Amino acid sequence: MASYDFTRLKRFAIIHNVVQVGLLGLLMFMAYNFLLTFSRYGIEGAIFTSIGLSVLIQLLMLYPVWWLARQDVEVEIETCKSGVTPDQLLALRRKRLIGDIWKLAAAGAFVVFIALSPGVDKGRGASLILSISYFSFLLVTISYFQCYNFVAKKRRKELS
Repeated sequence: MASYDFTRLKRFAIIHNVVQVGLLGLLMFMAYNFLLTFSRYGIEGAIFTSIGLSVLIQLLMLYPVWWLARQDVEVEIETCKSGVTPDQLLALRRKRLIGDIWKLAAAGAFVVFIALSPGVDKGRGASLILSISYFSFLLVTISYFQCYNFVAKKRRKELS
């Protein structure tokens, strides 16, 4: 049986927890700002619509996010194994790079969509689309970190 050093994986879990708290704070701050914007237009109920649609988008993206987190954890687990050869490290580095490209593509899609959508000052519908985009991005990102930590903890327990 191979021995593992999970120090790096445990540090990632701590970093991910801190990032999740920061993203939750940003989510609440943005929800408050959008609530003020919606009340300025007289559509206070739109905040519930945007949150509901954002949760729906998060649920639709949950399996791809979980799959990506699981792949990232498996690469990290293999890196934690003692006695990894340089050729194996190179292959793991390639897998990690492919996972990073997927994450960058997903984040880039959200960023481009948010950047190209009209500003809040353009009207009622624009602020609703923008709020759904912001909330969805934050919720999907938080889901990735939660899935990563869950899968990493489960795999650490299996291998310990």
